Amino acid sequence: MVGHTVYEFGGETVIVTGSTTGIGYGIAKAFADTGADVVVNSRTESAVEETAAELSNVGEGSVLGVTADLSRSDEIEQLVDRAVDEFGRVDALVNNAAVWPAEDSMVDASLEEWETTMNVNVRAQYYASKLVAEHMTDRGMRGSIVNLSSQTGDRRTGNRGLYGVSKTAVNGLTWRMAHDLAREGIRMNAVSTDVTDSRQLRHEASQVAAEQPERTTGDVLEEWGRERPLGRLGQPDDIADAVLFLCSNAASYVTGTILRVSGGGNLQ
Repeated sequence: MVGHTVYEFGGETVIVTGSTTGIGYGIAKAFADTGADVVVNSRTESAVEETAAELSNVGEGSVLGVTADLSRSDEIEQLVDRAVDEFGRVDALVNNAAVWPAEDSMVDASLEEWETTMNVNVRAQYYASKLVAEHMTDRGMRGSIVNLSSQTGDRRTGNRGLYGVSKTAVNGLTWRMAHDLAREGIRMNAVSTDVTDSRQLRHEASQVAAEQPERTTGDVLEEWGRERPLGRLGQPDDIADAVLFLCSNAASYVTGTILRVSGGGNLQ
């Protein structure tokens, strides 16, 4: 590849939601590598504690673990408050936490599944962004917010109906809220992923493999990767690189953008 980029976030604080596994963990680790103070989160206390301990040894910054269920607005408030209390400021927010309902059909899905999906995948991104933006505005800070979206949100057919609708909403949230925040010097963008190696993707691949005994989970993942124009599965580092760019001064004139990091999946 041509060129080499090094990021430096020393002295800055970043919240990464849903960051104990997969893409979220990769993003949190990438920020820790740059020297940032990082707040990691999930709703499982043991996972939060383990992740915070692991990442504390990565960079020169500090790592705070906060257990919070992002379907609950009061726990989102606690997450942001803990970050501010610990580090005094929040310079960037990465809204990564999401759920993947397994409905066969949106017609058969329950209203409870709809509400859970929208609460975690959309409402939580909005409310966390609102709280962090208020914090930044009150202090005259020029910060960055990145939402995690998905190519599923662009597609008009296929499975993952509820998840897809939620990610379509995330795209709309990014465009609309970015416009309002721009006047405050706060940039909001989104990274749209496709097939990226994660616990959820491996779970889905294992389900396919279970129905086809001649294939392994690895076989299914390799096939999904080959189907993309760039011929491979995405990795958490691919997404983390995009997030680092969008949060850095290299993207100081970028806002309201959906950056598609999908190996060309956006072309299909």
